Amino acid sequence: MVRKVLVTLSGTHGTGKSTNAGQCYYLLNRKGLRFSYLVHQDILDPFGFIVRRAARVLGLSENELQKRRPVRVLWSLYLLLVYLPILGGGIFLRRLLGNSTVCDRYIYDTMVGFRDYGVNIPVEGLLLRLVPRPDISFVLEAPEERILSNRPEHSAEFIRNEKRLYALVAEHFHLYRVSTAGSRASVWWTIVGKVESVMGGKPQASQTMMAEAVVR
Repeated sequence: MVRKVLVTLSGTHGTGKSTNAGQCYYLLNRKGLRFSYLVHQDILDPFGFIVRRAARVLGLSENELQKRRPVRVLWSLYLLLVYLPILGGGIFLRRLLGNSTVCDRYIYDTMVGFRDYGVNIPVEGLLLRLVPRPDISFVLEAPEERILSNRPEHSAEFIRNEKRLYALVAEHFHLYRVSTAGSRASVWWTIVGKVESVMGGKPQASQTMMAEAVVR
């Protein structure tokens, strides 16, 4: 029986997290492995939108508002009562239906996002104990120049700081770092091969499937 696993992809802005997560999900299913797809950010966006909107209405920077105690209390309630049940329940239900999960972003990205504001996630220690533990997690990395080209709205200083934060998170949680500086296919098959090894299978990245993946 094939083991059901949770795979997560994280990384700085502009590294192609969603594109690579989607392609790996496609390739893993092409290889006969049953995978479901989960967008982690979709669970956080509703409350994040409210905070951003409130910052504009109040004439405050989002950075300043995120540090306010009432906002952090509301974040704590949202994370524990909405985010955690949806995330944990969604992954559990997928596993119950016989599917593994590829997760586009995970709590590691949320940690970096809050640290960009100079704070930790509210109830971070508790969340880290309660969220489903990934079987393997990847951090995508890219040259600074390419990130700035893909995401011109961010400054070089912002990207450097974000890369530093992701490096610290990757080291602390032993995440597998994948460079996206090479070909797209090499990135996909590196991830797929690692996932297969965790599931107990032998990587079989055929040349035909690789060629099809590049074209797709």
